[in-house]
Amino acid sequence: MADTLILGVGNSLMGDDAIGVLVAQQLQLRRDLPPDVDVIDGGTDGIGLIPVMERYRRVFVVDAVPMGLAPGTIRRFTWADVRLVGGEKMLSLHQSDFTEALLLAETLRCLPAEVIIYGVEPQQMAWDAPVSLPVEQARLTLIDNLLQELNNAQKNSAY
Repeated sequence: MADTLILGVGNSLMGDDAIGVLVAQQLQLRRDLPPDVDVIDGGTDGIGLIPVMERYRRVFVVDAVPMGLAPGTIRRFTWADVRLVGGEKMLSLHQSDFTEALLLAETLRCLPAEVIIYGVEPQQMAWDAPVSLPVEQARLTLIDNLLQELNNAQKNSAY
């Protein structure tokens, strides 16, 4: 069983909200992922992803995250970082459905030991809109960042 999950979430029918799904689909085609890494397109399953995530020690979540930054900006943060924002101001991951899933998993004590979130600032999240150019351009950088972090973790665990 794999130790690490890359979980792309989002709605592929809502413009830039598709970024997590697109990254997951592209990574599923790669043959150079470490053997202990699974990749899943989580779509908009929200709370339904709790039983999927709890099987892993580490989960990387990729999603469109409105942060008030320039479209296409990528930010890496942990679940602890999100929790620090707190309360009603909590960073919105996928219209809060996925944030609620993470909160519930934490409450049920089945949240993976490590949750790392790669958020991409969306430009547009409207029905039937295409992925914007800034977000599309961020996709390859995001994939490179993920692969670099995975490879560094694998090297560090080998020592």
